[in-house]
Amino acid sequence: MTEPSILHQTVEWALLVKPHGMPTAPLTEGEKGTLLEWYLERQPETRSVSGKKPIEHGLLHRLDTGTEGLVLVARTQGAYDALYTSQQAGLIRKTYVAFCTPRAGIMLPGSETLPLSIQSRFRSFGPKGREVRPIFSHMRGYEEAKTEYETIIEKAKINAETRLAEIVCSLTKGYRHQVRAHLAWLGFPIEGDLLYGTAVEGDCNQKKDIPLQLYAPGISFPDPASGRTAVFSLPLPNRKNR
Repeated sequence: MTEPSILHQTVEWALLVKPHGMPTAPLTEGEKGTLLEWYLERQPETRSVSGKKPIEHGLLHRLDTGTEGLVLVARTQGAYDALYTSQQAGLIRKTYVAFCTPRAGIMLPGSETLPLSIQSRFRSFGPKGREVRPIFSHMRGYEEAKTEYETIIEKAKINAETRLAEIVCSLTKGYRHQVRAHLAWLGFPIEGDLLYGTAVEGDCNQKKDIPLQLYAPGISFPDPASGRTAVFSLPLPNRKNR
């Protein structure tokens, strides 16, 4: 696993780069090995910020442990409050890139259908609720789930060398495993995804030595100091073998 890093930092906020395999936030105060604790050790004054949960301090959002990419942290209470308000208003947009293995018979969305919106609610699924399943308006449990989540597919193409589908998505409001579950439902499980990959013999989604091929290389948000939209992006990722 590579080391995390700080992509950009101001008095008000910091944008961190989380590597594959590192949890975003701790489950208990002071837990080591998480992105947030790594940052708090370097910027301990951020511990004074009250987040959505006391243990999350200035953290604005999470990435799955297997996902690599950008995470936004507020460094002051005023910045957190402003950014959280922006987030609730749908003004913080995150971009994801996924490398997927299309299921048999599933075709990539054509350029004439893009951008393509997938909207659903979610329910927990499987042992101890480890997975989630999309719930659509005609399905049981839809009303109880209450909150709607949208994943927008911006671009989709087949890589001629790897034969994987490279799918670029964006969202403003995220649910646990949202992109993974939505793409799997559409017929494009992400390579290296042991929860949502298919069980077909020889399917590379089941190879445990391949990290989850999901990246979060882009984010835009209103800067709480200037009010202008801040836009950041990492170089587009390549598929990782391990």
